[in-house]
Amino acid sequence: MRDLEQIKALDASCYDFIKNNDMASLEIGRYELENGSYVLIQSYTSKLRSVARYETHENYYDIQYVIKGKEIISIIPREQLTVKNAYNPEKDITFYENSFEGIDHVLSDGDFLIIAPADGHMPGVCADAQSEIKKAVFKVPVRK
Repeated sequence: MRDLEQIKALDASCYDFIKNNDMASLEIGRYELENGSYVLIQSYTSKLRSVARYETHENYYDIQYVIKGKEIISIIPREQLTVKNAYNPEKDITFYENSFEGIDHVLSDGDFLIIAPADGHMPGVCADAQSEIKKAVFKVPVRK
């Protein structure tokens, strides 16, 4: 996706952060936003699918926004997955076996994907070959 209005509809502070910052020059780390949202600026080498893991969250939506690079994020409904590491409430994450094929989304510079808590997702998978990725992962609390 590239229509930032979709991000704005979920959380205006995430939209404002993208619009008001030179994303490529941001330092790696955590940036606090409004209403309990935050963003993690990450840099890593994409990984082979064979070592990647599906994950889900309970309390946050993810907005995975690729700043630089190209990666695959695979999506599959949580109920189709088998738990490998039980839910960690401190990190708001459950990891799953990598034995299922989801729907692959190829993201490159400026692309993003909004991922609901019920969506199993496998981020950081190499698209063509392993490469360097710079990404912003926005965490938006579920409004209960």
